[in-house]
Amino acid sequence: MLTNRWLVTPLFLLATSHLSLLAQGAAQNYRAAAQQFRAHTKGDFLHDDTTDGIEALARMWDASAQATIQVLLTKPEAGARDLNAALCKLESDTSDCGGKDEARSSVVAIDPHLFLASQFSGEAGTVFLVGFREGKPVLLWSINNAPPQKIDPRDLLGAWKAERAGGKCREEGSGHPPGTCGPLYADVGMLPSDSVGRPRFYIDAGYAQIMGATVGHQTSVWRWNGDSATLLLIDWHDFMIDQRIGTEFSDGILTIGEKDDFRSFYGCGSCEARQMVRRLQITPTGIVDLGKTSTTPELDLIDELFWRLANNKPTAELAAPEVSRLLRPQIVSAQEESKKIDPKWFSVGMLGDVSVKRNGDTESVCFTADDIGRLFFTIQSNHSGERQLVKVVQPSGDYGDCPK
Repeated sequence: MLTNRWLVTPLFLLATSHLSLLAQGAAQNYRAAAQQFRAHTKGDFLHDDTTDGIEALARMWDASAQATIQVLLTKPEAGARDLNAALCKLESDTSDCGGKDEARSSVVAIDPHLFLASQFSGEAGTVFLVGFREGKPVLLWSINNAPPQKIDPRDLLGAWKAERAGGKCREEGSGHPPGTCGPLYADVGMLPSDSVGRPRFYIDAGYAQIMGATVGHQTSVWRWNGDSATLLLIDWHDFMIDQRIGTEFSDGILTIGEKDDFRSFYGCGSCEARQMVRRLQITPTGIVDLGKTSTTPELDLIDELFWRLANNKPTAELAAPEVSRLLRPQIVSAQEESKKIDPKWFSVGMLGDVSVKRNGDTESVCFTADDIGRLFFTIQSNHSGERQLVKVVQPSGDYGDCPK
């Protein structure tokens, strides 16, 4: 027993030392590239479009993949947690993988010995797959080098390219439409394999933005066939960074939270405003889009009434006559003011304090907008679930906050 223990211990120490040296090599490469990348930015997440800046970002991404490969070289049985730990240490030895200005990562095992990882510093990130070929760990795929996909006619995937992570791509007249310029940062998730056992996954990404709480958001779904990744779905939408509903897979449904717009009033950048939920059913043979639903049907009803009043459309199915009669002059006045700014624009201002109280088939809505003030609506639902605004009260003076 004593002899065996003395034989095993040096081998274990040698393996541990080898792993440490390999990890240090990837970290050194990453940090050197990151330092050069930051030298080609202006304190934000966009490079200066020089060859050196572009190449530095590409080297950062390559070093991220190499960090995971080096773990698997020394520890073939490593899991997602081991790979994530290696990525966490790229920026600094004390990185907590989520602290300010440090490397952030997300790793999932989408199949045995097949790992999907995201990595970004600041908000300049990439996503890649590592696995084994002929017994050796290798980089199998990276989104920044993904070829064009038939179901991506808008070229949203192009936003992942290093050359599109600079300021010129976003300039007017660049030839790159919104959604096609990066950089991006992402979380990744595993989906059930398809009917023939091919792994599937999703990438939930945000577009880097210097300021503002409402950002562009890109969600894509992929299938891995052993040699290449096939895009199954990709979409671009707005997202408020602190909104309650994000992207989540549960019970066969991929749920995607989106921030949408109302037609007759608008939400602030740090407000959830019109929240939409898109649901995708992940089946063994594909994806079924179940469509979008609003989490604010009461505000949708008020929005529709305002829009119809402004455009002289029938409102009887939406509101009682006395409701339309009280609001019509105010909506017309708001429309005239809006036209002074833009002849094609109409708004009653920014959405303010709102609350909804439900009691059976009756709802009490406290609504506030800049140019119309406070309104208290009563909404009644019929046996078919159709809502109608049956009453409105408009207080004057200091009306305080909406009741919670």
